[in-house]
Amino acid sequence: MDIYCAIFSRDDDGWAVRFPDAPSVNTCGDTVAEALEMAIDALSAIMVLGRKGREYNAPRGYEEIQAEAGPDELVVPIVPSEKAMEEYRPKKRINVMVPVDLLDRVNDHIKNQSGMDRSKFICTAVEKCLSVE
Repeated sequence: MDIYCAIFSRDDDGWAVRFPDAPSVNTCGDTVAEALEMAIDALSAIMVLGRKGREYNAPRGYEEIQAEAGPDELVVPIVPSEKAMEEYRPKKRINVMVPVDLLDRVNDHIKNQSGMDRSKFICTAVEKCLSVE
């Protein structure tokens, strides 16, 4: 997975974040921690949704971005979040016929799984089945 370096700079409202190699990706936060969280989310979104008319380049190394940063700016390597990327993946609602007894078994199974719903369960099962081929 690509790692993009972001430049964090202080502004009147907190911290602004920009990605020199993805100029259309900008975000901010009240604190460095919040700005970091927002930067991960913004980068994750662009990795899933793609360019859509916005330009971004292959990521350059830390040293190159550091040379671009000002003396009071922080350079932070950002790794996209798999969880955030999953949220941004386009989804489509479909109708599926499932035998009632099978649906009951699925419901019983997911009751004890935190963060699991029927859609996530079915997608996980389909991905597992397709990876076997």
